Amino acid sequence: MKPVSYDDRRNTILVIILAIGIIFVFRLLFIQVISPKWKNEALKVSETKRTIQPSRGLIFDRNGTLLALNTPGYELWVTPRKTNHFDTTELANLIGVSDSLFKANYQKLTKNPKTKQLISKKVPKENVHRLNAVLYRLKGFELQDNSRRDYPLGIAPHVLGYIREVDKKTIEKKPYYRPRDLIGKSGIEKYYEKILRGDRGKNQFLKDAYGNLKEVVSTDSAKAGSNLTTTLDADLQAYSELLMKNKIGSIVAIEPSTGEILTMVSSPTFNQDNLRSDSIGELFQPTFNRPLQSQYPPGSIFKMVQGLIALEMGAINVNTTIACKKDLVGCHNHPTARSLPEAIKYSCNPYFFQSLGFMAHKMEGNSIHEKSEKALTYWNKQVKSFGLGTDLKVDVPNYKKGSIPNCALYDKMYKGMNWNYRTCNSISIGQGEMLITPLQMANLACIFGNRGHYYYPHFLKPTKNQQIDSIFTQINYTGVNKDNFPLIADAMQQVVEGVGGTARLAKIEGVIVCGKTGTAQNPQGEDHSVFIAFAPKENPKIAISVYIENAGFGGTWAAPTASLIIEKYLTDTIKDKWKEKRILEADLIPKKEENN
Repeated sequence: MKPVSYDDRRNTILVIILAIGIIFVFRLLFIQVISPKWKNEALKVSETKRTIQPSRGLIFDRNGTLLALNTPGYELWVTPRKTNHFDTTELANLIGVSDSLFKANYQKLTKNPKTKQLISKKVPKENVHRLNAVLYRLKGFELQDNSRRDYPLGIAPHVLGYIREVDKKTIEKKPYYRPRDLIGKSGIEKYYEKILRGDRGKNQFLKDAYGNLKEVVSTDSAKAGSNLTTTLDADLQAYSELLMKNKIGSIVAIEPSTGEILTMVSSPTFNQDNLRSDSIGELFQPTFNRPLQSQYPPGSIFKMVQGLIALEMGAINVNTTIACKKDLVGCHNHPTARSLPEAIKYSCNPYFFQSLGFMAHKMEGNSIHEKSEKALTYWNKQVKSFGLGTDLKVDVPNYKKGSIPNCALYDKMYKGMNWNYRTCNSISIGQGEMLITPLQMANLACIFGNRGHYYYPHFLKPTKNQQIDSIFTQINYTGVNKDNFPLIADAMQQVVEGVGGTARLAKIEGVIVCGKTGTAQNPQGEDHSVFIAFAPKENPKIAISVYIENAGFGGTWAAPTASLIIEKYLTDTIKDKWKEKRILEADLIPKKEENN
């Protein structure tokens, strides 16, 4: 036998390799081009990337009660171009809408047939299993999980705020956000958005044509938002809101020793559930935050500030007697105030009305105008040291500072005229061109309770795992000597307990309440009922301001309302059931006159 040569063996191997290559080529050609089986299988598997939205941080009250949480939900998406014939009635029932509404919404979506679009934001949980079971035959439809924000107690909407989907302007200004992201729109949800929102993640996975998960390719975990503990007392907040039912106004209660806000009520209130969608429902909701945005004349409550400023300047002393001259300014009937504390107790208008003139005459100058300018400049600086007309740094948005008159204002109002203190002495009794907010009034009560200082009011409570801005721990002093404040506390006690005091309805058995009534003028109708207070007298635990619009004298409605909140917070009970019943049943919303 002739031996096989090297060249023959090489050729044989090459033929075998070539044959194997040809077989593989034809097999791949058959699988990828000729045979429909493998082509269909390939189409059944697709790579999908999905953003993982982080879980939004929870919000608690000061005692650990949950105020805001996240509830899992489901939404249905559709790409109209990919859909086939389907039963609209069946699908409408599964997503919890009428057939006619479903058809109308779907018709709108078909205007962009190639775009994946949302057809239902909230698929009923009880229908999710049934919907999943029929999705295999509903081409172009996709069920996705989502998360919605819930406020289980339904309280403090003006404080907590609400969240909405980002709009185009927000996306342009803040690159972090993408279409359909959620963002805080008001309140704590907005102010602490960066802390609450967390950081998004991303999943990359394979799905078959029926939407079933085949394989996870990669995962970049989302970072959940941080939880927040607020200074609110949920029980006190709920009770305060109940007392303000059928009333227009506000309540703000603060812990004087820390500046922590215990409750903040704006009435009428609103339902956060109605502000989740992209509808125009927000336009019809009472989202105006009265404690932060309403600006009123402080009324008679300001008399205590006026008295302290005049006392600090030396224009009066503690025992100064000023006759109650009603021809200067109107006043209710009471004995002559023989001292500053008595003037506060009786809320004597002429006493404080004349004190501004005493301040002007105390100044040096060549004319009464020059003296008045110097007195007003001093007055303005001192008033602002009480936090009135200033930024109190509160940690929620849309806060207004109010307005404290100055010389520039009167120069503008009385061009070419040499105005003097007589032109503006109404400001000495909290009227005229002065405007402040209910939050500032509650902070003023803190100043009197602390005998001359305050902390910036805030909603974030310091805990083991939660730091607060150092600005909320700094002490802010007024421009008045602290030694002058005890007499104010004594006078405020007499307002509530003394004979002739204007706030007898604020008295609480077993608790010394120090308060001051006010009646803020309202050119559009009935005056506003105002009251501030702190309790107990020594080492106070709560300071409060109550505004009830169009309710008249402060001692009639605002004072007893405040006392119920103080009693509830300090004793967790209400002894005077008659007082409570009277406030709960009162409807103080002005009735519109019917046309004849």
